[in-house]
Amino acid sequence: MKSILGATLCASFLFSCTAINQKDAFLDALPRVVPPVSNVIFSDDFENGLGKWTQSAGTWTTAAAGVTGVALLSPTSLGAANFSIGTVDSLDLIGKNNCLLEYDIRFLIKGVSGASATVLFNSTVIGNFKDTSGLTDITSAGSFVHRRVLLPNNGVGRVFFATSVTNATTGYADLRIDNVVVSCNNAPSTNLTVVDDNLNTSAANWTLTGPYWLWVASGGSGNSAAIRFSTTSTQAGNLLATYVPTLNLTNRHSCILSFYYVETTNHGPNCLSAEWNGSQVWSLCGAAAAAGNIATYLTAFEGISTNTLAFRCNDTSGTNPQNINCLIDEVKLTCQQ
Repeated sequence: MKSILGATLCASFLFSCTAINQKDAFLDALPRVVPPVSNVIFSDDFENGLGKWTQSAGTWTTAAAGVTGVALLSPTSLGAANFSIGTVDSLDLIGKNNCLLEYDIRFLIKGVSGASATVLFNSTVIGNFKDTSGLTDITSAGSFVHRRVLLPNNGVGRVFFATSVTNATTGYADLRIDNVVVSCNNAPSTNLTVVDDNLNTSAANWTLTGPYWLWVASGGSGNSAAIRFSTTSTQAGNLLATYVPTLNLTNRHSCILSFYYVETTNHGPNCLSAEWNGSQVWSLCGAAAAAGNIATYLTAFEGISTNTLAFRCNDTSGTNPQNINCLIDEVKLTCQQ
């Protein structure tokens, strides 16, 4: 009897051990559930005021309507003024990769020289809705749009929103900003070249309004080929060199247009300008002689699938020899995707 009981107990014990071991093996084989690590290092929806921001210039407020609740509202002025607001704390991006600033914005920047709106990381411009030279209204047509920009890697700095205005009626910059988020360690973005035209062999990618816009074999960057507007006529006109076809920035961000230019004129109102969707994103007027490289953000136009790029040379003088010569070379547009 004792031997039967002992065998039974031993068998039960071995069965229990086996079951426990099988359970442990099963649990060990399950995937480990790691608590999610947030990659957000700053966020603000402005529902609790401006405690996370320092007003560097001007009185910024919160007002309805934001995307939800309230939004940050830019100041205005009866006269020329510069305004800016930045995060109270510096954001530490050291050791972090693929850091993005994202925000929702509704904007109307009037087409007046001196009116502008930019986004900065410390003193580096990382988004430009309109620079001070543009003479066309830049607007989101009364709606909020979502914008993203890749921040400098391994930096420590503050995010700023800044505007310049000339007056409260015709030269203002109206910004409403909501849902500001800075996150790091995002999936890497792809550097995408949308346009890269050095014009060395032809102007096949351009529609040149004649007779003054022409392709020339020299005079460009490094004396290479370029497109040039040249005239000795009075009031030769307001003529475009237009890139073809239209350009798609859907799902692309941090877009930068760069080019080399030369302008010579002896008449103040004569101008060379770069236009995106018919709006000036850069212009130079009245320079006796100027040349250089320009890089400008196209922040206001990201998300649009049929964008137009053109350069305008405007000869407004009615008397000789007050003319203008314009030259464009090394046109490039790059974005993140």
